[in-house]
Amino acid sequence: MKQEFNVLDMTLMPDNGTAIALEDKLLIMDSLDSPVVDDLHGFIDLFPMKLAKSCLLVVVSGCVQLSVNFSDIVATDNTCLLFPEGTIVEKAVFDAHARVILLSFGHLNTSSMAQYDLHRLSAIQARTLHLQEEHVNMLQEVYRLLRTIMTDDAFAYNRMDTAAHCVNLMASILGQGLDEQSQLDAKPSRQDEIVSRFLECVHENYREHRELGFYAEKLRLSLKYMSHVIHGQTGRHPSQWIKDYVILDAKTMLRSGRYSVQQVADELHFPNQSFFGKYFKEAVGVSPKKWK
Repeated sequence: MKQEFNVLDMTLMPDNGTAIALEDKLLIMDSLDSPVVDDLHGFIDLFPMKLAKSCLLVVVSGCVQLSVNFSDIVATDNTCLLFPEGTIVEKAVFDAHARVILLSFGHLNTSSMAQYDLHRLSAIQARTLHLQEEHVNMLQEVYRLLRTIMTDDAFAYNRMDTAAHCVNLMASILGQGLDEQSQLDAKPSRQDEIVSRFLECVHENYREHRELGFYAEKLRLSLKYMSHVIHGQTGRHPSQWIKDYVILDAKTMLRSGRYSVQQVADELHFPNQSFFGKYFKEAVGVSPKKWK
């Protein structure tokens, strides 16, 4: 039976007492009250990863360095990072004294949605939002309430709905706390929309389709124009984006220990193990067996 493998998943997080999950809808972690190296130990060991859910990372203080979708990001005090489902995170380096909040979330249904929900803010591509300190303080207060709701038996009867309201309140605070409202309201250019659609299409189809013509047809663009826009906006050829998605997924499955090389080749729809091995070695420099 075919099994999807994503590293940052509710069932795959390390059981170190700091990751709190609400079914398969919401997972939270933080280092607000103790050193980040203690609270996030085990989580850091999971890199590289592909996010199974959308993710929110608030850097309250300190410094966090990440490699996200093959680009480097440095986040410091009062910074919020929003990552949609499917985001590739190759590494994360946390300052030993960094204070952070992490939420991994699916769609939480509630009767009263906030004006700015997290899915609207995160959209398709990863985003960096610079916040005012007062709004970061508000986020911390609501997050602590959320943590209580997820752990206190007094909320067992309506835990999901109450937690959803907290998450939506955090989203509303994010929307109000932007230093520049234009970060939220600015309309993307035609080229930005093409990049977003391309990356979304790659995320949905890279296991079955690696040929550029497939993506050009899906986007209803000529192959030449699509390649020109993607390379111009991202600095990477579309074929490299596709290959990186495939290789990172292969590395993730190999590293998990759940898959043989043959099974990885099957999951990624290669015609045989030999073809996959050549593809992998050309990109990584060593065979899948040696890398594993």
